[in-house]
Amino acid sequence: MKVESKSLRYAHAEGHTDVCYSEDGRHIITCGHDGDVRIWIDIEDDDPTSHCVGESASAVCFKDKRLYVATDNHAVQAYTFPAFDKDGIITRFTAPVTQIMSTPKIEALGTTSENMEAKICSLEGGAPLFVMSDHKGPVLSIAICPQMKYAVTASGDGILRVWDIDTQKTIKELSCVPKINTFYAAKVICRMSFEPSEGKYLAYPNNKEIVLLDSDNWGQRMAFSHNTIKCAISQSLFSPCGQYLAGSSVAGQIAIWEVQSGNCIDIIEHPTSHNVSSMAWNPKGNGVLVYCDVAGQLGMLVNCYGKDSSKIGIDAEEDIETVERMDDNDGLVDDLIENYESDDDNAISLERIKNETLGLVERDSRPVSRAMTAIPAPSTVPPQAPFQPSSTPGHLEHRYMCWNEVGIVRCHTGENGESTIDVEFHDSNVHHGIHLNNYLNHTMASLSTHVLALACETPSKLVCISLIGSSKEWTISLPDTEEIVCVTAASGIVACATNARLLRIFTPMGTQRQVISLAGPVVCLAGVNTTVFAVYHQTDPGLSDQHLAMDIIAFNGRQVRSKTVFMPLTPGSKLSWLGTSEAGSPCSCDSTGIVRMYDVTSAVWMPICDTTSHCKGASDSWFIVSVNEQAQKICAIMCRGSSFPLTAPKPIVAELPIQMPLCELDTEKSQYEEQLVRWAHTSSDVDVKAARETALKLFALACRSEIEQRALELMELLKDDRLLPLAAKYASRLGRMHLADKLSNLADTWEQNADKLNTHFRELDTQETYDVTSTEELNASLIIPQKTVNKKVETVTPIKPVPIKSSPGGARNPFKKQQNPNKNVQSPLTLTERTLVEVHSTETAENSDPLTPLENETFVDWFSRNKTTMEQQNPELTPSELTRHGIRTFKSINKPAESSKRKLDDSMEETVTNAPKQSKLSSFSFLKKD
Repeated sequence: MKVESKSLRYAHAEGHTDVCYSEDGRHIITCGHDGDVRIWIDIEDDDPTSHCVGESASAVCFKDKRLYVATDNHAVQAYTFPAFDKDGIITRFTAPVTQIMSTPKIEALGTTSENMEAKICSLEGGAPLFVMSDHKGPVLSIAICPQMKYAVTASGDGILRVWDIDTQKTIKELSCVPKINTFYAAKVICRMSFEPSEGKYLAYPNNKEIVLLDSDNWGQRMAFSHNTIKCAISQSLFSPCGQYLAGSSVAGQIAIWEVQSGNCIDIIEHPTSHNVSSMAWNPKGNGVLVYCDVAGQLGMLVNCYGKDSSKIGIDAEEDIETVERMDDNDGLVDDLIENYESDDDNAISLERIKNETLGLVERDSRPVSRAMTAIPAPSTVPPQAPFQPSSTPGHLEHRYMCWNEVGIVRCHTGENGESTIDVEFHDSNVHHGIHLNNYLNHTMASLSTHVLALACETPSKLVCISLIGSSKEWTISLPDTEEIVCVTAASGIVACATNARLLRIFTPMGTQRQVISLAGPVVCLAGVNTTVFAVYHQTDPGLSDQHLAMDIIAFNGRQVRSKTVFMPLTPGSKLSWLGTSEAGSPCSCDSTGIVRMYDVTSAVWMPICDTTSHCKGASDSWFIVSVNEQAQKICAIMCRGSSFPLTAPKPIVAELPIQMPLCELDTEKSQYEEQLVRWAHTSSDVDVKAARETALKLFALACRSEIEQRALELMELLKDDRLLPLAAKYASRLGRMHLADKLSNLADTWEQNADKLNTHFRELDTQETYDVTSTEELNASLIIPQKTVNKKVETVTPIKPVPIKSSPGGARNPFKKQQNPNKNVQSPLTLTERTLVEVHSTETAENSDPLTPLENETFVDWFSRNKTTMEQQNPELTPSELTRHGIRTFKSINKPAESSKRKLDDSMEETVTNAPKQSKLSSFSFLKKD
C-alpha cells in the first residue's frame, strides 16, 4: 500500500518543535517554542493534555515511564508519567539543550547543547558518564549504539565525530555538516541513527542522500537517495525493526527506504514545504511515523512499511500468524491492482496477472508513485515574516518590545494572562519611567524622545503616548480588513505598516499625515526625525536568499520625497535589525552578524562591522541596540548560546568598534587605509588635522617601501594642496628628487583639470536621486573626510588647488628663538615630529590673520587659543607682560576704525615696556630735569 499522510494539526507556536512516543506506543508527546509539553492519545485528539515547563522547551524524550524535557533554564528536567510531577534534574548546561535521545536497549540519556558539549548521563542524574567537549561549534545531535560502545555527535563546526565510550576518545571524523553558529539558525540538524538491534550500521545525512556506515570499520556500506529529493536531507531514523529507514529534507520531504534492497518505498511532500524538525517511529512497529515541523505543526504517516498499518501490530489477543497471512494476501492484491493498471483505461490486465503468477514476467518490487513522476518545482526559502527591530520573540513571558538609544520597553505576562508594560529611559531628564497595564495585549512597540507607540494585530489599534508636555495619549483604530504588522516612532513622525501593504503616517500628536502603498509585503520599519525607512519583499525569495528593498520616505511640510534602494544581505541570511545612526544614516544587520550603513550622499551600502569577529564562542551572537557614527561605536548586547538577551538579570551593553573590512587589517598600511576610508564615509568625530596626519603617514610608508608611484597616486587621490609641500619636503629628505618634482607640479595639474570630471561621475551627480537628508557638496577628495567635525571652535576654509609657495608656513618671525643646536637630529627615514607639527601649522595658515577672533569669542577663549603663537612672536615678554599685550591686541582687532592710531600707540608702549626697568621716581626726575 502507498504511504498515507494524515492532516497536519497545530501543536505549538512557530519554532523548533520536538516529538517522541511513549514506550507502549499509545501516546504522542510534543514540546515546542511556547514552553508547553502536550500529550496526545492520537493525532485526532482534539484535547491533548498540556503542561507548561517554562518559556520554551527544545527537546523531549520518553524512557522508563519518565519524561525528560529540555527547559529554557538550560537543564534536562525529569517528570513522572502520566502525573507529570517533577522528578529531579538530570544535567545542566550553560546554553540551550538541542537534543535528548535514548533507545530501549541502553540505560542512559544522550544530551547535546549549544555550549559545544555533549553528555551521556545516567537516568538518575548525578555526574555525567561521558562528556564530549572537543567540539568547536554548537552540538546539533547525538546517537548512541545499543551496546553503549560508540557515540556519534554532529556539531556546527561541520564535523561528525565518532567517539569510543570506553576510551573516551575520538576515533573518526567526517565533514558532512553545514557550518552554523547557532542551533536555531540550522536548517540541517544532522540527526543520526544506529541500527536498533545490534548497532551494526550508522545512518547519517550527507547532502541529498543518507549514508550507511559499517560500525566495524566505519567504511561506507551504501547510500540512499532519490532523484526527486529537492534539498539537503536533515534527519535519518531507523525503524524499530531496523528494516526501514526514514529521512526528511529541508524542503519538508519525507522518504522511506527499505534497508536491505535500498528501494524507496515512497516520498511524501509536506503540504506547506516547512522544514521537518523531528521524527519518531511508533514503538509498536506498525509502520506509523509522526513528525513535527518548524511551524509547530504535528503530522503523521501511516502504511510506511508498504502495508496497512491498522492491521500490523503485536497484540497478545490477536493471532500473529493470521494477521501476517492476511497482510501478505492484502499486500499481494493491492500490489496487483496498483502495479498492473492499464495506462489507457485503468483496467486490470488478467494477462499480466497470469504471467506474473506463472513467473513469466519479472515483477518490480518497488511501486511507482504518481507524485514521483512529476517534475519537481525548485524549492525556495519561505519569505521572512515581519518583525520589530531590537525586540525579542513574542511568545516569551518576559520580553523586550524595544531597546534603542532612547530607552527600553519591557512586557511582562503573568500566569493568569495579565500583561504589563514598563518603559525605562536611559536619560531620566527626558522623561520619567512609565508603567501601564497591557489591556489590549500590545505586541509591538517603538520609542523615541517624543512619543511611545504601541500596536497590536487584533484588535488592530495604534496607541501613542506623547512624552512632551502633559503626556497626552491618543488612539486610532484601523479598518476591519487591516492588521498592523510593524510600527515605528521618530521625533517628528509615527508610522505603521499593515497587511494590506499600506504605510500609514501620523504626526506625534495624532494627525493623519499620509497613506502610502508599498510595493511588497513589509518586513520592518525604522524612522528618524520626519523620515521613514520601510523594508519589504521586492520579489519572492529565491532558493536561499531574501529579495528585499527599502523605501526612504521623507516628509517636509506637505511635500513627500521617496527613494528606493536594494537591501543587501549575506547569502542565505535574513534581516535581523534595522535602525539609524545618530546622524540619520540607515543601518541594518543580518542574521550572520554583518552590520551595514547606507551613505545617502554616495547612495551605497557599506559593511561597517562583522560582529562574529567579536564572539568568543561559535554559538554566541550580538543583539544590536544602536549605532553611533560620531563615536565610531556600535552598542550591542552579547547573547551567549542564543540570539536575544534575557530580561533578568539585565544585560550589559557593550561597545563594538566600527571597522571597514579591508584586507590585511593586521598590517600598519591597511590600518591607516581603513581609517581614511571610514572617516570619508561616516560622520566620525575627527578633524582634518588627524586625517592629514594619517594620510602623511601612509605616504611615508609608501616612500619607505620604495613604491614612488603609489605615493604619487595617494597624493592624486587625496587632492589636498596643503599636504603637497610636506610630502615634497619629506620626499626630498629621502633623496627622491624625482618624486618631489612630480609633487611640485601636481597642484598646477589640478588647477588645469578642475573642470574635467569622470563622465560617469558627472552623470550620476546630475541625476535626481531624491536624497532625503541634508547633503553637503561632494568633495573632490575621495579619502579626506567629507563630514568633518572640528574639535576646536574654528572655521576651516574649503581647500582649493593653489600653486606651491616657497614659504608654506607663512612669514617667519625674525626675533623667534633659534632651536637648540645640540638637539639630536632624527633619521630622515622616519616621519619626524617636525613634519607632523607642520601638518597642524598649515591650519593656521589658511586664515590671512590667525589672531583674528571668531564670532562672539571672548578674550579668555581668544587668548588661550593664541597664547602659543604670541609667545613665539614675543619670546622676551614675561607672562604678565604677555597678558597685557594680548589685551591691547584683542581690543585693537575688535575696533578696526581706530586701528591705525592704536597700533601706533601700542608700538610706543611696547618700546617703553621693552626698555630697561627703572623706578617711577627716577623716571620722573629725568623728565623733570629736562
